[in-house]
Amino acid sequence: MVENKIAVKEILKPYRKLIDDLDKELVSLLVKRFKIIEEVAEIKHKYNIPSVLQDRVDEVRNNAADMAAKEGLSHEFVYELYSKMIDYACKLEDEIMNSK
Repeated sequence: MVENKIAVKEILKPYRKLIDDLDKELVSLLVKRFKIIEEVAEIKHKYNIPSVLQDRVDEVRNNAADMAAKEGLSHEFVYELYSKMIDYACKLEDEIMNSK
């Protein structure tokens, strides 16, 4: 085991950079995703469509989890991750629709 904290930092530095760069991409994609959700909320409000459409919620969550599993990532993890994102999206849609 490497005892020297400086050595550990140097060993992990390139990997930390890769992770930090990916985190920037992930956050950027999340921002884009939620901007689209804001547009969808406007459309749902205009046409009196409920914010939660359970069949679509299930479809999105299952598709993402299935894609993850095919790539070797935990189906359960991605299912739970998308559940959190979808919950947030539905709350955001409700807030937008209720502010009109």
